[in-house]
Amino acid sequence: MKRLFSALRPDEIYSSVHEIDYERLRGAGYRALIFDIDNTLGEWGCPLISEDVHALLRRLVALGFAVGFLSNDSGEDRSLLKAQLAAWPVVWRAGKPKTHGYARLIALLRSSPAQTVMIGDQLFTDIWGAKRTGLYAILVAPVSPASDSLWAKLRRPLERWLLWLFSRENPPHDHTDDR
Repeated sequence: MKRLFSALRPDEIYSSVHEIDYERLRGAGYRALIFDIDNTLGEWGCPLISEDVHALLRRLVALGFAVGFLSNDSGEDRSLLKAQLAAWPVVWRAGKPKTHGYARLIALLRSSPAQTVMIGDQLFTDIWGAKRTGLYAILVAPVSPASDSLWAKLRRPLERWLLWLFSRENPPHDHTDDR
């Protein structure tokens, strides 16, 4: 049980992708960033990401990061989003928390697990899969919990309970109050 808890524990927690200190991550030796899409960069099922998120992604590339996306969604019916993300590798139907999608994207990014950060909004998919793959894992608050898939909505109460447990003993660094 203890091993499962450590595999679900994010290394850091932020309110959004805009709050993360990417310069610090770069200075710590991380060279690649993997983002979940739904409820991390936009609402669940979003047809496009916002211009401010797109600008952030361009800034991260300018900082020297390799950027990619990992989604359990099929990507079907999301042609506008696919076009918007065409400059970067995307692995659809990733099967998170299984590790094969992470490994495939790390290879596409020409990185290694030790140099890669996963950023997502769900403990049981994004964070668990990242930790199983050996990545540094950052949890962000969901962009719009109301837009979550049914399965995500069912998992959220358990995630909140686990985060409460984590906060009681050896908490991950929670940056949500740093503003």
